[in-house]
Amino acid sequence: MIRPWLLAVCFVCAALVAAAQVRAQPVLVADGGEDAQRGPAAAAGAVIWNHAGDAPRATDPAPAIFVEVLRDAGYDVFRLERPPEGDTIRASTLALVDAGKGLRARGYARIVLAGQSAGGWIAIAAQATAPDLADAVVATAPAAYGSTRVDPERALMNRSELLRLAGFLRRARVMVFLFDNDEYDPGERAGALAEVLRARQVPHLIVDRPATIRGHGVGLSSGFARQFGGCILAFVTAPSPDGLACDSAPTAAIPYRFESVPDRLPRPANDNTPLARFVGGWRGSLDNGDDVMLVVEDGDPAAVPALFARGRSYARASDQPFTQRRRGQFDAERRRLIFDAPRNLRIVAVPAAGNRLKVTVATVDRKRELTGILHRFSR
Repeated sequence: MIRPWLLAVCFVCAALVAAAQVRAQPVLVADGGEDAQRGPAAAAGAVIWNHAGDAPRATDPAPAIFVEVLRDAGYDVFRLERPPEGDTIRASTLALVDAGKGLRARGYARIVLAGQSAGGWIAIAAQATAPDLADAVVATAPAAYGSTRVDPERALMNRSELLRLAGFLRRARVMVFLFDNDEYDPGERAGALAEVLRARQVPHLIVDRPATIRGHGVGLSSGFARQFGGCILAFVTAPSPDGLACDSAPTAAIPYRFESVPDRLPRPANDNTPLARFVGGWRGSLDNGDDVMLVVEDGDPAAVPALFARGRSYARASDQPFTQRRRGQFDAERRRLIFDAPRNLRIVAVPAAGNRLKVTVATVDRKRELTGILHRFSR
């Protein structure tokens, strides 16, 4: 005989399991809320953003910065939020297919699937599953089978399975960004992917390892969006993407977001001193996509006062800017400015062509170096 209390426990457990299964379903969310959307009749189309597999979904659901370029061009933006429980490639792919079909049924004329890492992968997979689903796919660093550092053999599937999926694509234009120093990229993907898409007569643009940026997550950054946002917009919206090259596309007007910028930027007291070349305000992006600012003041070459800042460079809430006062030394022999102090970033600035500065930033432990080109700016 089954005791009543045991039945009650079973019913409670079953209810909890059912509730967990309901909670585990992917949900299509209007980014910024429904009030932020133009609606099917007024919008140029809809973008569905698909986050990476390891994204902290509860706190950082924001799309990549480049999506703002599409929003500004008239697209409504949605996020497919995938809870960790049940977030498999197959389940998430089918959820994205349903989401895209739902937006099409609501009347959106154009659908764009965009995503980073696993999100980029399911964007491609969804289009391969339902070839008439979207009008364009934009994937940055697509990957679904782990890291080359952790399991090199399994990571090879990030190439073989990507090529297999590409073999099912048709009609929609496909844009893929691959980056240097990406531990999820087994290599030799760009040429093979382009060959498959060409054979399928799929309009495509593969941007392979651009020289100025690197890293698996760099496609989420403001530095990436500033450099490639205009190209992405042109690829998505042009009557035909044939012949499009990102090298000739205009940069996107992505604002810099520093904690504070001095009201008045310094000017050299004497333009004929070697230090005068460095004095003033400089800003740009490092090769990991981080926005940085360096404001150099005139002064003693042995103790040059400066302000160094990292701006908000990602849309996620956890991305925090910082600003620090620094004192550097001018190396007259090598014509460079060095900011070096224990337990702090090491910054080296040297003049570059076109009235720019090349900066190298070494991490506190000196195990990693980032580089970037800064441009002079004024208030």
